[in-house]
Amino acid sequence: MIQIYLLSVCYLVFSSLLLLVDSYRRKLSFMLKAKSKLREDMKKLNLYFLSGIALSLLLFAFPMHPGPFIAGDLIPSLAILFISFFYRLLYSEKNRERSDTYLAGKKQKTKRLGFICLSIAFIHFLFPSIVLL
Repeated sequence: MIQIYLLSVCYLVFSSLLLLVDSYRRKLSFMLKAKSKLREDMKKLNLYFLSGIALSLLLFAFPMHPGPFIAGDLIPSLAILFISFFYRLLYSEKNRERSDTYLAGKKQKTKRLGFICLSIAFIHFLFPSIVLL
């Protein structure tokens, strides 16, 4: 289904921009408000988390044509699932102080994760007929 495909690409790009906003604050200043809304509002964080899980499961079950019916887009599906759990654990109420101290020293790793998700999204978008297993 093409809708799931486009939503998965948008979810991956949005998530990677959220990861890269700390490193490229001036260039990605339009993402600061989205990051603060996601971080401060627990309902939006839960919605983002649940939509990531649902999108990952739908992408896993209904891959783009010509992929195999099951696990056709495994890498984008797993990336969406990982990112949704990453944000859920990172921005939860219990771990907020711990995550601030964790991310202070791990800025390079979050930057690398952001670029990995962005590259998965671009490969997934530019070459839809390639099966990403």
